[in-house]
Amino acid sequence: MTDPVLFNRRLSKSELNTWISLVESQTDSGCINRALAADFLELEDTLSFVSSVDDEMIGGTAIYKDRTRLGMILASVAVKKEFREISAYNIIKSSLPFFRVVAIRDIDALIPDDTSKERLAFPGSFELDLWTKSVLERIGFEEKSKLFSYSIPLQGENQQRQLENMWDSHTNIENAKKLIWDSSKTAGMTNSLVWTAFDFAVNQGNLKSVTLKDSMKLVTSIYYSGKTAIIGLIIADVDFTDEGMASRLIAEMIRKTDAEKLILPLIGDGQGKLIEALADELGGSLKRRSMTLMRKQL
Repeated sequence: MTDPVLFNRRLSKSELNTWISLVESQTDSGCINRALAADFLELEDTLSFVSSVDDEMIGGTAIYKDRTRLGMILASVAVKKEFREISAYNIIKSSLPFFRVVAIRDIDALIPDDTSKERLAFPGSFELDLWTKSVLERIGFEEKSKLFSYSIPLQGENQQRQLENMWDSHTNIENAKKLIWDSSKTAGMTNSLVWTAFDFAVNQGNLKSVTLKDSMKLVTSIYYSGKTAIIGLIIADVDFTDEGMASRLIAEMIRKTDAEKLILPLIGDGQGKLIEALADELGGSLKRRSMTLMRKQL
């Protein structure tokens, strides 16, 4: 008697509801909402794969090609529990490149350090379920660094400051990329996750920036899920952070909404001062979760 054959295939953009249903039913956190998940999956550089046994869909992956840093992220993994031990290795590995090519030199994956219910759902966060870590290690992923997710409860009674409007009317994409390149090492964000968040923000039209004397000082993105404000990307010039302007501007922006909670799902170990200043401005206590960035070199 032969073992069942695992059949892997790439999904077309017209089949994205198939993948979204799998994420909703077979991952710990599911999706923020179907519309936002579809927006991410419809990006030109997002690829989705599913695996089946005897016509039963048992799992799949979503990956994103980071053309700026020449890398890739494993953005989501969903496998039915009864197939994780015997099939997860092949399901994940079959969707990844086997060797280095001109456009892809490594693959990043983000793993939570615990099973906290505070984790933001896909694609607000690209954290994979904790159980995937051992499988990724078998595939050749190694721990690279620590990243963090922060949440801040918002106090509705905080007094608004009247700051000069410093936000750019239009974000210069190339200048924003330059700021991220120049600041990513200090911020602890030398990975393809930050560039994926950047590309998604550009696509969604929620990128914001501050430029002074032809030099970009802050690039960020913000969107909302119910009463929760989500800052998917935040990179600031060191001087702009030290002067407190970055935290004050973002806090003022948040205060003008009816959000009751702020989540920053992707923060580097060099950005603690900025986030603490932001919490002080908003008058809320910080909650921090740690995550492990894993990387496979090709």
